[in-house]
Amino acid sequence: MYVIVQHEISNPKTFWETAKTATAALPSDLKVHQTLPNGEGTKAVCLWEAPGVDVVKKLIEGAVGNVSRNTYFAVEAANAMGLPASIKAGVTR
Repeated sequence: MYVIVQHEISNPKTFWETAKTATAALPSDLKVHQTLPNGEGTKAVCLWEAPGVDVVKKLIEGAVGNVSRNTYFAVEAANAMGLPASIKAGVTR
């Protein structure tokens, strides 16, 4: 499953330092495909691959929940644009 996380970041320095550390050694069932921050580092959108939204939420809230407000949702691959064909067909790693 693919999960989008939208971050509103109150402390960019702490957020990005912590995010780098937290994602350096992810469990094998979690993968960050994209991290798309704004220029100030105060907002970001990330695309994750995970067993479920709750798995991503637990990791993120435990790592950076104190310096960002986060919104989570599962990607509806059938209506998504720009995903690789294997993802849209429901084939995942």
